[in-house]
Amino acid sequence: MSEEQHIPIYDAQEPSEESKQLVALFHDLDSRQLDFLDAAAKSIIERVATFLAIVFGVTAFGSAFPPPYLKDNAVAKTFVILTLLLYLVALGAGMWAIQPRYYRRYTYNVSMLAKELEKMTKRKLFWLRCAGILFAVGSVALAALVVAIIWHA
Repeated sequence: MSEEQHIPIYDAQEPSEESKQLVALFHDLDSRQLDFLDAAAKSIIERVATFLAIVFGVTAFGSAFPPPYLKDNAVAKTFVILTLLLYLVALGAGMWAIQPRYYRRYTYNVSMLAKELEKMTKRKLFWLRCAGILFAVGSVALAALVVAIIWHA
């Protein structure tokens, strides 16, 4: 074998109590990952719903529509629409992450079960990340809306 193809040799040693605990911790985290992702998606849905209620309350409800701080303020109107859209899409992504799905149950094929679990985890993780990013961008748009209202006043 050439030097480039050498396989590194590591010193073998008995695992310490600390390393055993670390392995057990990661095993526990891995076994509860789907529950964690579901809980995180539900949390994002709650946050988005709260912020949507605030945005709707501030912009849509009142004695006059549109509110005085939105009249003649095209930038603020744009940020209201952008914020609403981002929050609604974030809400949809969070709901899609926890949407029940049918998954194949391979009774005697453990490798296919592992692939199915990986597929479930990746799907939930993808939609949860989308919801989180959309929520963050929507919150930035909400902050920009506040700045646009204050700047125009």
